[in-house]
Amino acid sequence: MALNLKQLRYLVALARHRHFGKAAAECGITQSALSQAIRQLESDFNALIIDRHNHGFEGFTPQGAMVLDFARRTLDHHEHLVQDIGSAGDELNGHVRLGVIPVAMPAISIITTAFNRLYPDVSVSVTSLNFTDLKSGLENFDLDIGINYLDHGASAGLRPYFLYDESYFLIAPADSSIAQRKSVSWTEAGRLPLCMLTPDMQNRRILDRVFASVGVTPRTVLETNCALALCSHVRPGHWFAVVPNTFFMMVGDWSQTRAVPLIEPSITNTIGLMVLERDPQPPAVSAFIEVAEDIRMARELMRYAPAHLKCEQADHGAGATADTPIMHSRLTRAAS
Repeated sequence: MALNLKQLRYLVALARHRHFGKAAAECGITQSALSQAIRQLESDFNALIIDRHNHGFEGFTPQGAMVLDFARRTLDHHEHLVQDIGSAGDELNGHVRLGVIPVAMPAISIITTAFNRLYPDVSVSVTSLNFTDLKSGLENFDLDIGINYLDHGASAGLRPYFLYDESYFLIAPADSSIAQRKSVSWTEAGRLPLCMLTPDMQNRRILDRVFASVGVTPRTVLETNCALALCSHVRPGHWFAVVPNTFFMMVGDWSQTRAVPLIEPSITNTIGLMVLERDPQPPAVSAFIEVAEDIRMARELMRYAPAHLKCEQADHGAGATADTPIMHSRLTRAAS
């Protein structure tokens, strides 16, 4: 049996697209060539790998699932071996694939920028994914690192690292009476006409649970599954919205809007890195984790907050908390 990496890549592409034509297009070959390569694998293993119906893809047989797992692991080991060899000199090189939940996407540039400054020869790809697809991408070796809620997305086999605590603010038109307050309760916020993320997104489910805990169903007037679209509606100073602190990086001009902390209850949720449990980690992945651990994300996010929030934190002595040893000590492995 003479397996080659191309055959294994074809199989993994077919698993990703679940369609012969789309998998062939990704691999830069014809559909017939892809089908022939899969049939050669079936001949080599003397077992059906693909369930076919009218020559279309229906799924993997139990034996095919075993071959697919072998293919994914083999390609992953090969990629990391290439990176190990390429990084044997003085300069680290390679590629890091990130999967990021949408609400954390605005903050990822803080880490990728710091990483690129230290390791300019390592390329990075960033994909916005929900947790289900993110977890699948890690387990299938399509991703190297995920960034997700650690309190809501823990999973066996994935190693978590703390990054920052997500906190929540009401974005209000600057000329509204509520915008002049130091804080607003979730009960009051739920009665306002709100822009919200769609119910299928984890952030929205978190917010719905908080509103439910205070006996309020949020008055949603606009829903979107795009964080950029939500922020673009907030900026004109007409809409209300409940957003995490990461969105400060996208709102930008605060002349028309004002951010008001949400209290009663005061809620935070932990965002962190997730990587597959393996030792050693690939060099580029280890380097990315080290860079992320050295960044004080709470402080960096506060740099993009509106001026009045920075002043209020300073007045209450909260400005120092982002840099305290207690906070920084959590920038390590979140669970052993």
